[in-house]
Amino acid sequence: MSFIIGKVTRKVSKQHNEYFTGKVCNLPVRASWAKKGQDDLCLFLDTEKINFLSEQNKVPGGAGAQQENKQ
Repeated sequence: MSFIIGKVTRKVSKQHNEYFTGKVCNLPVRASWAKKGQDDLCLFLDTEKINFLSEQNKVPGGAGAQQENKQ
């Protein structure tokens, strides 16, 4: 039995290195083939993208600043 928990797409860098990007369980990931052999795909959390998205969602001044402006 298998479950689909995400999707990655294959990309090739300018140096002709193969890598994958996508989302697994709605988290951004990067993937590459294992060093030993080409039968294992290693997934890594894309921390740069996670940090970028979390900075975009931050409210400037915090939640307390919004309440003070309304009063």
